[in-house]
Amino acid sequence: MGIRWQDRREFMKDARRARYLSRLVAKAADFIIAMSLWHIPGAAGAFASLFYILMCDGFPGGRSAGKWLTGLKVVRVDREAMDFPSSLLRNLTVAAPFLFHLIPVAGPFLAYTVGLAVLLIETYLGFYDADGQRAGDTLAETLVVEYRQETTDVVPLPDRRA
Repeated sequence: MGIRWQDRREFMKDARRARYLSRLVAKAADFIIAMSLWHIPGAAGAFASLFYILMCDGFPGGRSAGKWLTGLKVVRVDREAMDFPSSLLRNLTVAAPFLFHLIPVAGPFLAYTVGLAVLLIETYLGFYDADGQRAGDTLAETLVVEYRQETTDVVPLPDRRA
C-alpha cells in the first residue's frame, strides 16, 4: 500500500531539504570516489565504481561518503529506512553514463553524450523542482535532507567566573 498523497505533501512540507550547493558538493565527492575506484586494474575497478555509485545511498543512515562530508542524508518519502533497492533506483540515472562506458567502441561517445544530457536534466530538476527532487529522487520517492543528530547529552559550559 502506497503512502497517501496528503501524507506525502505533509512530509515534503516539513522536511528540512538540503541546500542545492551542498547536494552538488556531495555528489562531486561521490564521483571522485567512484572515479578513483574506476582506476583499480581490470574489470574490478569498473564494477567497484558502478557498485559505489548505485549503492552509496543504501548504506546505514542513507548517507554516502559525500553526504556524510556535507551533512546530508537521503530519506524515503514513505518514511521507511533507506535500503539498497531504493539506492539502486535513485542512482540509476546517474550511473547510466558509467554503464554506457563499458560498451566497446561506441561506449565512450555514448557515455559523454548521455552523461551530459543526464547532468543537464538532473541539474535542472534538482534546482527547479518544487520539492527539490531530481529524476532519481522522483523514481525512488526519496528526498535529500539536512542531517541532524539528536543529542540528549548536554554538556554544561564551565563557569569562567569561578
